[in-house]
Amino acid sequence: MLIFLVGMMGSGKTTVGQMLANELSLPFFDTDEILTNIEDRSIPEIFSQNGEEYFRSLEKELIDNWKISDGIVATGGGLPCFNDLMEKLSEKGKTIFLVSSTSQITDRISHDNNRPLVAGKSPSQLKKAINDLLKLRKEFYSKAKIKVKTDLGPEETMRRIIRKLYQ
Repeated sequence: MLIFLVGMMGSGKTTVGQMLANELSLPFFDTDEILTNIEDRSIPEIFSQNGEEYFRSLEKELIDNWKISDGIVATGGGLPCFNDLMEKLSEKGKTIFLVSSTSQITDRISHDNNRPLVAGKSPSQLKKAINDLLKLRKEFYSKAKIKVKTDLGPEETMRRIIRKLYQ
């Protein structure tokens, strides 16, 4: 079983993904971590040195060449929104959209400067940036086969995913 978790930055893809992988005895992968290992630099460094378009091309190459058939994969927040990657994820495995509110996301990432699209913003700027990004990305995320709200924390989100997977 191959599961791709999609959703906004701060929606819990990595946290829930690791828990889900442990629960289902599957390997866990994080596309951002894979790309930073390949590039030997952080995502903010990739963005500042080569730009977002270059980063999106790395994501496309990674998914185009994905050969692993079992695992839980936390995708970067923007990955499904570029280069028809949401469709490719759906062809390769099950897609699950972790649905989080703007305020949940803002609370989770407000002190994280490792996110180039929102780094250095004031609380009100951050909330607006998250809201704007969510509006743009929701149409892509909504194509996921399964949608799960993250409002009750990672443990309950994991349980909800398992229930929906085996319904």
